[in-house]
Amino acid sequence: MTCALLGVDGCRAGWVAASDRGARVYPTFAEIVAQRFDLMLIDVPIGLLQAGPRHCDLQARNLLGARRSSVFPAPGRRLLRARRYGRQCSIQLWNILHKIREVDEAMTPRLQRRVREAHPEVSFALLNGAPLRFAKKSADGEAERRRLLRPIFGEIPAVPGAARDDVLDAYALLWSAHRAWLGEARVLGGSEQDERGLECEIVG
Repeated sequence: MTCALLGVDGCRAGWVAASDRGARVYPTFAEIVAQRFDLMLIDVPIGLLQAGPRHCDLQARNLLGARRSSVFPAPGRRLLRARRYGRQCSIQLWNILHKIREVDEAMTPRLQRRVREAHPEVSFALLNGAPLRFAKKSADGEAERRRLLRPIFGEIPAVPGAARDDVLDAYALLWSAHRAWLGEARVLGGSEQDERGLECEIVG
């Protein structure tokens, strides 16, 4: 049986989606959802609590050790209504808030059966058997990630509209999507739901 699996990461031109047929950029999340697919893993928080940290984020940070700072605390849903930065959160989180808002506006419990949250550093750590040594934007970090992905996907080419590290992140999520489809993925959290019935989890 064949299936259509996607690993999706945010990029400067929208979203880069990796599949077993290659990778391409979509300007909006809605355009990806309109495609035919069985399972998508995407690097964006799904399931937003009113307050307090999500269990899946705490577990991810614990798993990553020295690379824990790559897991930003998920915002409360009320923050999505903000349109002006007033130190309500870190500047890093503020810079991706529009991406979180875009996905949150489309998500439903039914859609979440096919669109689940993941995190590239969690996927890479599980693929490697330990957290990675180098930051993803460094030359050593890129080489480290390519070395892990090459036996699975071969040489990964550049994708117009996406930075190299975003493309590699998308392929790491595609690796986790294969694991999830086979029932072999590690799921962090999974015991929490938000007020809209969305699961708070990170699939690796």
